[in-house]
Amino acid sequence: MVKRLSENLLIAANIFILFLLVFYQHLHVPAWLQVIGRMHPLLLHFPIVLLILALILDLLTIRSEQLSASLRPLISHLWLAGALTAAITVIMGLFLSREEGYTGDMLAWHKWSGIAVVWLSSLLYWYRYVRRSVMVTGSALTLISLAVAGHFGANLTHGSDFLLAPVTPQYAKVTVPIEQAVIFEHLVKPILEQKCMSCHNSTKAKGELLMQTTAQIMKGGKSGPLFIAGNPMASLMIERLHLPMEDKKHMPPTGKTQLSLQEIEVLQHWIRLGGDFKKTVASLKKEDSLYVLAAQLLKPAVTEDAFDFAAASEESIKKLNNNYRVVFPLSRNSPALVVNFYSKEQYSPKALEELLPLKTQIVELHMQKMPVKDEELSIIKQFSNLRKINLDFSAITGSTLQELTGLKHLRSLALSGTGISLQHLQKLKASKSLEEVYCWNTPLTEKDWQQLATIKNIRFEKGYDNHGQEPLKLNAPIVNNDNTIFQSKQTLAITHPIKGVEIRYTLDGSEVDSLNSPVYKDSIIVDSSFTVKAKAFKVGWYGSDALVARFLKTTYKPDSAVLLKPANENYLAEGPKTFWDLQTGNFDIRSGKWVGFRVGEMELLMMFNQPVNVHAITLNTMRNVGAYIFPPTKVEIWGGTDPAKMQLLKKIQPVMPGKDDPNIMQGITCEFPAKDITCIKIVAAPLQKLPSWHNGKGKPAWIFIDEILVN
Repeated sequence: MVKRLSENLLIAANIFILFLLVFYQHLHVPAWLQVIGRMHPLLLHFPIVLLILALILDLLTIRSEQLSASLRPLISHLWLAGALTAAITVIMGLFLSREEGYTGDMLAWHKWSGIAVVWLSSLLYWYRYVRRSVMVTGSALTLISLAVAGHFGANLTHGSDFLLAPVTPQYAKVTVPIEQAVIFEHLVKPILEQKCMSCHNSTKAKGELLMQTTAQIMKGGKSGPLFIAGNPMASLMIERLHLPMEDKKHMPPTGKTQLSLQEIEVLQHWIRLGGDFKKTVASLKKEDSLYVLAAQLLKPAVTEDAFDFAAASEESIKKLNNNYRVVFPLSRNSPALVVNFYSKEQYSPKALEELLPLKTQIVELHMQKMPVKDEELSIIKQFSNLRKINLDFSAITGSTLQELTGLKHLRSLALSGTGISLQHLQKLKASKSLEEVYCWNTPLTEKDWQQLATIKNIRFEKGYDNHGQEPLKLNAPIVNNDNTIFQSKQTLAITHPIKGVEIRYTLDGSEVDSLNSPVYKDSIIVDSSFTVKAKAFKVGWYGSDALVARFLKTTYKPDSAVLLKPANENYLAEGPKTFWDLQTGNFDIRSGKWVGFRVGEMELLMMFNQPVNVHAITLNTMRNVGAYIFPPTKVEIWGGTDPAKMQLLKKIQPVMPGKDDPNIMQGITCEFPAKDITCIKIVAAPLQKLPSWHNGKGKPAWIFIDEILVN
């Protein structure tokens, strides 16, 4: 009874497949049938296994009548089940292929080879024992059809390069010289080819988006333009990359190889620069972020020197470190050492002589802005393995510069801002290893520079001189602080690479005024959270854009902490200790700096061994409306001396953003009367339903927290 019903279903399925093929171009698949169509990848493995098993058993029984008699009922059931499930799989596949994005030769090969499997297996079920040649030929054709269908199906799903991708050279290994590189062709396009084109090509145009030509990329897809030139964070491409992994609009989809942080940076910087398809890397300033990335990706890897000397003891290194001199390894596990001097008031020749016990291991000596005099070069020359010396803006005049020509490994020498002369620099010709000398802002004349150009084995860097041409715009000042979160006081260090620049600043986030804002001197000591804005000004130049940086103070760090409700498993970072690692994240939620919550509230319990006097708690959060990341709808701070008897200290309801609000890092602060407490509980609730104007309306929002400040 079951067998007869299955045979009738197989006949009906074959007829239905013929019907679908006849009316294929006019076929409209309703939503409920799309669900059935999308089950195609789930079912297709069953007929493959059943048919191959039936085929193997059939071939084994060719020469054994006894074995054939005993296995024939089982083999018959396998052929029938394989043919029927293959027919159902093909019907599902035909439904799926009518969705947008499936076109081209690859789909045609997959479709017809799959149909061939159904027709061949159906015929073999009824007629394989008519003649041995029918069984052998039909089985061979079935195997070939299965292989072809599987191959093109895999290409449709994973991309045509999926199989060989692990052994295919990656774009980071492109050997084109950086001077000849085109940003799109050599940096952007390889990323799109590896991570995007498997779903956005002529055979599978998901979202009606094709990415094989520049015209297709400019055109965009069903959802609009792929990017907005000059505005990466408002661009659809970048927005989709930053969506949560489980969001159906996240790109690449779950299961596909995701873009690395470096690849995302390349795309963002390309869009920031206008999304130009012909712009070259050489046209960028060397300090531009994309140029720096290109230098990493395009040039061959630099092999670190093979140092043939033994490492110094940790004890001797530690003994030489103090508040004006730092000694540290060049790289992890390297015996080579780097020395930095900081305080010119505390510098003396003795401070240099104290390093002589490590003269073999020190390869870099950074003494810029130190009062180093010519006679001290006789000490420096004793550091036989020096590769780099920085004497910028020191008291060097050059009278003893020949002392350094005996250093066999010296490659880089910085003498900018000193009283060096042509006569002194010419003595460096005797060096067999020196490659570059930085000597801008020195008394050298144009004729002197012409003379230096005749020294072919050394490059003398003179810096920029506009010679009275149209003024250029200054680049923004640079913050030299490694961390933007501090516990007691913060010494704000701001610099600018151009000598004579005046830096004006504000610490309250207000705009910088070129006349009334205070002038930055050496450093600023601040003991509370602040937002610094700074601009650079110089006569003959246009003022720079503003540097903007947030610095956050946290007074107390808990002795222990636990999340009473778990964070989302995809965004755990380092757990509770992420909130006190003194490091803030960027807009990439996958950077490992963010802890994310979506379903249920965040509840964090902090414990202190001794009472602390607390008056404010700040949650450093992210807001990215397009990526479903909103502020918490409420924040509650509970505190006391007993976790079971804590009191509500503060409850706030942050303002929810609007549709066009920009992406920002946002500190949410709860202030309350100061109280001595040993335990604090923080509750933060995500928005449960996104507003009606949002693309994800009705879905829950995310909250992301990277640092919690306790003051």
